[in-house]
Amino acid sequence: MFSNLRLGLPALTALAFTAGPALLAAPAAHAEPACGRPPVQYSVDGGANWTNSSTIPALSGTVQVRLAGRPTAGCDYHVSLGSYETQGATWATSGRQTFLGWATTTLTREHYRDTLDVSGHLPSCFGELALYGVGEKYDGSDSDHPLPHYPDEPFSGLLIASWNGGTACPPKPTAGPASPTATNPTPTDPAPTDPAPTSAGAPASATPKATPTSTGTASAAPAPSSGAPSSAQRPTPAQATSTATAAPALAATGADDGLLAATAVGATALVAAGGAAVYAGRRRAARR
Repeated sequence: MFSNLRLGLPALTALAFTAGPALLAAPAAHAEPACGRPPVQYSVDGGANWTNSSTIPALSGTVQVRLAGRPTAGCDYHVSLGSYETQGATWATSGRQTFLGWATTTLTREHYRDTLDVSGHLPSCFGELALYGVGEKYDGSDSDHPLPHYPDEPFSGLLIASWNGGTACPPKPTAGPASPTATNPTPTDPAPTDPAPTSAGAPASATPKATPTSTGTASAAPAPSSGAPSSAQRPTPAQATSTATAAPALAATGADDGLLAATAVGATALVAAGGAAVYAGRRRAARR
């Protein structure tokens, strides 16, 4: 019996040296805690009421979050809040979503409470708020960060709570037909009135013609006195032009002043010639 024990001691000693370090290291392999899903509660009324309901009761730009109970030491819990514009008031009718804004925080045993603020990125019509337990921004920037789209959501299994609602956006005004612009008619100058034609068809001259006398000769202007006319008597250029261009016509015979003057000169010459002939004849008779 003792011989068997002596034979077994070396084997037991070797086993102790082999298994001892493994047994001492076994507790260190389980030192990292199992954090799991963050035990988060949230409040939309400034911390007056806390809940872990899966439905956010109202649209709120600020959501306070905290770790419920006593969180495990050494664990980091990421919590994010995303804001989206949708095409419907429910998740089933949300349709195409548009990313508006995002906020995230990391809660620990020491930092167990914080506020997520997306008040500057709230939907104005139909929309969605998503509170989820991961620090990723799902804005549709790539395939790893897609936008929510019913029935698929990128934070499936990580969603803590959500809100869907809002009202439809008012229709955008369409440009109507342009209103007619009142145009005032541009006044035009009246057409010039043509002067009344004379009997020959030509426009009447602006210079008045002399009125014929009852004897058929035009009335003549009184002869100027001897000597050069004074400056008061000197006709103006306009009067001289008017006198020079005015050629009075005879009313009865149709002859003008030039023809009468020529006739008078001829008659005077004949009378002078006749008188000279008579005078010469008398002188010849007196010589005889």
